Amino acid sequence: MTKAPTRALLIIALALVSACSSSPVMYEPANEQLTVGNGEDFAQYLEQTRKHLDDNLVAVPDFPRKQQIEWNMPFRITPAAHCKSEQTRGILLVHGLSDSPFVFRDFARVLADQCVEVRTVLLQGHGTRPGDLVTADADVWRAQVREHFDALAEDVDIPFIGGFSLGGALATERALATDSARPAGLVVLAPAWELNGLKDYLWLASTARLFRDFVEEEPELNPVKYESFATNSAVQLSDVLNNVQNLLSQYRQIDLPVLVAATEADSVINLEFLVNQFRTRFTNPDNRMLVFRDLREPWPEAWRDDRIVSFNSYLPDNNILEFSHQSLAIAPDNELYGLGKPLQRCLEPNLISLKDCRQLAEKDLWFSAWHDTEKPVLTSRLTYNPWFNEVAEALTEFVLTQEKL
Repeated sequence: MTKAPTRALLIIALALVSACSSSPVMYEPANEQLTVGNGEDFAQYLEQTRKHLDDNLVAVPDFPRKQQIEWNMPFRITPAAHCKSEQTRGILLVHGLSDSPFVFRDFARVLADQCVEVRTVLLQGHGTRPGDLVTADADVWRAQVREHFDALAEDVDIPFIGGFSLGGALATERALATDSARPAGLVVLAPAWELNGLKDYLWLASTARLFRDFVEEEPELNPVKYESFATNSAVQLSDVLNNVQNLLSQYRQIDLPVLVAATEADSVINLEFLVNQFRTRFTNPDNRMLVFRDLREPWPEAWRDDRIVSFNSYLPDNNILEFSHQSLAIAPDNELYGLGKPLQRCLEPNLISLKDCRQLAEKDLWFSAWHDTEKPVLTSRLTYNPWFNEVAEALTEFVLTQEKL
């Protein structure tokens, strides 16, 4: 997602007067798109999705293509063998924009060990190449979420829905919908209920899309998340964003149980809006919000709520200045983003080239969210959550204690 509003406005404005040039296959849409898929037959859905990835995934360097297909696949993890419960529980988790179901692998492992079935879905346009977001459609995303959540709700006694970023907004839409099963609770990580800075510029994307497919064409080095940003992504994101805000505004109070996690330094979502919605609309006393922030700074008095729990995001012993949007769901031992793993260092370095970042001594590279301002030290994006176990514990407790509404 574009990182600064002034930069985004400039790039989109330039797009309006720029002619499209030929792009390598990475930035071109495939001849076919993912369809909604059959949620009632998850094995068939996996088979069809695997074929789609095998036919259309354009591999990034340095990782085997076969492994990249596996990482981007949706998945279903059934409860551990020891689980014997009279009431079955399950959750559908929806990934974010430009992301993939890989983002939920760590939480899925924890939940399945605690007797919760986990299913994920691969949103249209994702998991193959950035070019596929040029033709992706928010209504298809909604249909995918509806199909797979309704199928989950048929199969388990107490169903939940959750998501990260865009997926959090799509999960919120489904949780507040009246045309299908209702979840027992909503779990959202940095949900895109309102953006930080870009909301005033998204309207330009509809026009820019006529002239240019991408706001940014970045080198693709991450096998489970796009770095490039398609102009159409902004159009579809705006559609979801506006609908979520309209839905929220229709309720004075929402009795749906909710667990929210966010970071104060998030460069993508508007934390103030998120806190205000949690405090004023999601009034259930058992709701929880986890906020990762610099505890050296006071929490605004107007944001105080006994249901909001803060975790320190300034961890100098780990060379961490603050937490990024992307880090929330990732365990420190994650196979790609974890400590010492291939994507942990120099993913989106700030104000330094990738080459120079990789040459820095370990003690000289710090980790943070994305910012386009000077910092006292050189940083790259934090890829994992040092408080992952605490978040996983809160998530597990939430899912295990809610009853069907």
